[in-house]
Amino acid sequence: MRIYTNNDLIIKRGKLGRRLSMAGLIILGLGMLASFAPGMIQKWIDGGNSLAQNPFIIWIYNGGWLYLSMGALILGFILGQIGNAYMRRFLKPRRPDAVIAQALKGFDDRNRLYVWASPIDLVFVGPAGVFAIATRDIAGQITLRDGKVHTPFSFKKLLTFFGGEEGGRPLDEAKEDAEKLEQWLRKQIGEDENINVRPLVIFTDDNAKLNVEDVDVPVLQYKQLKSFLRGQLKSKSINKKILRQVIEAMDAYAEQSGATTNAPVEP
Repeated sequence: MRIYTNNDLIIKRGKLGRRLSMAGLIILGLGMLASFAPGMIQKWIDGGNSLAQNPFIIWIYNGGWLYLSMGALILGFILGQIGNAYMRRFLKPRRPDAVIAQALKGFDDRNRLYVWASPIDLVFVGPAGVFAIATRDIAGQITLRDGKVHTPFSFKKLLTFFGGEEGGRPLDEAKEDAEKLEQWLRKQIGEDENINVRPLVIFTDDNAKLNVEDVDVPVLQYKQLKSFLRGQLKSKSINKKILRQVIEAMDAYAEQSGATTNAPVEP
């Protein structure tokens, strides 16, 4: 199997994740310091410090510190969450894409995996079809109901709230990515061509225990992926001509984006 990976993008977003997380912590710290501002300003007033007459300092003393503190709390939390999300996706030793690549080991070079090297994040292309993949790295009991991930409450979950991955609505994410990629492919290959990009949701944690209820998108634990794709071969969902055109368009995009590729791995 040939894997295109945009390593430059992964490195940049990993660094961005660290910076956003650090910025979030700093802003949270500043928000906490803002709560001590009235006491410090009172000392300036008592000591006759001219800074106490500054309009901004007066505003802070008269209650503005509360707005600064709450604003810093909200902004710091948002930046921290975004930074943590980037770090989970781009800095983890077992990144979701690496787990999926390992799960597909043994597929021949008719198959492609595009890792941040296409118009969407993660794409599989092969004789089994074209799949837009949304991943979730969550452990434990997981129920998918009405398109949303539900996990039971636990104290461990509470402790890892700032670092754990949110379940959200992965089915909607996969559908949106599939639609986006399909529209792009039609522009590259032709509006009349029968191109069907299918959404796929994959959970990449070994300890994920899935309970799937009434879903219209395949939801798999990563160890099931290879057998699922082999099963799709029976439906002949993509003909050789379309597959070749899709691969040519996707390979060209990946190369233009600066993605690198491994050598083809034969079964």
